[in-house]
Amino acid sequence: MAVYSISIQRVSADDERQFRWHLDFPVQGQTIDGSLLIHEGLLFQGWFLNESDSAISLVVLNGSDVIPLNLSRARPDVISKILEESPEDHPKLYCGFSQQIELKHSSFSIGVIKEGRFIQVLTGAIEGRFQILKGKNGWLFLDNDTNKSIEQHTGKFGLSRTAKAEWKEYLGSLTNYSLSKKMPVCLLVAPSKEMVYQQYYPYEFSKKAPINKLVELIPDALNFILPIQELRDLDRRSFRVCDTHWTVHGARLASQLVSSKLSHRDVSQLDIFHTDKYQKKRSSGDLGSKLFPPHLHHEDRLISFSYRDKVVYDNNINNFGRIICMFNQDALLNEKLLIFGSSSSYTMFDYLTRLYTSIVFVHTAGNLDHKVIEAVRPDCLCLQTNARFVVKAPKFEDSTLAYIRAKKKMGKLKPPTIAVTPPEHSVSYIEFFNEMIR
Repeated sequence: MAVYSISIQRVSADDERQFRWHLDFPVQGQTIDGSLLIHEGLLFQGWFLNESDSAISLVVLNGSDVIPLNLSRARPDVISKILEESPEDHPKLYCGFSQQIELKHSSFSIGVIKEGRFIQVLTGAIEGRFQILKGKNGWLFLDNDTNKSIEQHTGKFGLSRTAKAEWKEYLGSLTNYSLSKKMPVCLLVAPSKEMVYQQYYPYEFSKKAPINKLVELIPDALNFILPIQELRDLDRRSFRVCDTHWTVHGARLASQLVSSKLSHRDVSQLDIFHTDKYQKKRSSGDLGSKLFPPHLHHEDRLISFSYRDKVVYDNNINNFGRIICMFNQDALLNEKLLIFGSSSSYTMFDYLTRLYTSIVFVHTAGNLDHKVIEAVRPDCLCLQTNARFVVKAPKFEDSTLAYIRAKKKMGKLKPPTIAVTPPEHSVSYIEFFNEMIR
């Protein structure tokens, strides 16, 4: 669940001289866990002294809800310090409030109701760590992310000379490696969803966008996949409304395109998923969860198959350095596929495990580790990254062990998951991967 922060600002009111008050909680910049916020609410705690002859009540305004803050808590400290009087048996001793309020909207106000009129004294908001760009029809997109997604899309943040040179070297090395090893290799770049569904995005796509400049550098001999049009033309929605990633249908198509490039088969020959069954589920995704309350949308999930039943090894490391090995003896192609991929690869596993007998996935976002290649000895190789990452070229020579050691230093390693009887041919490289985390 996401972590939110509280933003508050006091508002001056002419009538405020008729009362004194203070808010102990929430405070500016306070963070709160999303699960706690949803299930228990936000704590409003403080004190209020009515110094006029009129009846005044203190309330929280949240959307159309008006929630009274009940003065039911003794605050002898307020009587002593503010009124400079003895708190014992003081008529205003119970001037404190402390309530958990379940908010339905991200913005709220605190104010007083006097003679039927609402007087605002404080405004507040619940904010995510990252800003979310709201597009048309409820579609959410990345905003102010470290990759500068908006600036990339509009061409204000381009591919630098250094990045171009590094990409040329990477692409050339990849092509030469494929030819010299006689191994099918493909590079899959998952497009950002604003490239596919531009009609929902507030900004125009620029010809100067880094992804367009990268396309110009691709060698003719390299199997390159950037499925913008294919995902746009898919008969079912290919991207999630409240998430940066493609849907299960987009993942299915990407898997077929990868297999088509590597096996030189037509996509129609790889369409083996006709009997798949799906179920709709309301999901917030990695964008919707950053808003409060979380934004939800119905998304299909595959319920007739799970790649997790085919996992024979998982080092359980989050993000970079994650290694997952899968085996399915009933797969269409009796081949071993090695993927150096990113977060977009994970939803592809449900389909790739039915296309390839053995799959080894290493989370490196397209960076190659030649020691891993030597240990696995794959029949084919897929490099997968995301379009918003292309402002920095992947590395042709990288070390997965370095990622794992960095996680180990931070104490973030969990015990690996290993099948009781892994396939005989995978025992050697599973032991190799297991040695990495010892």
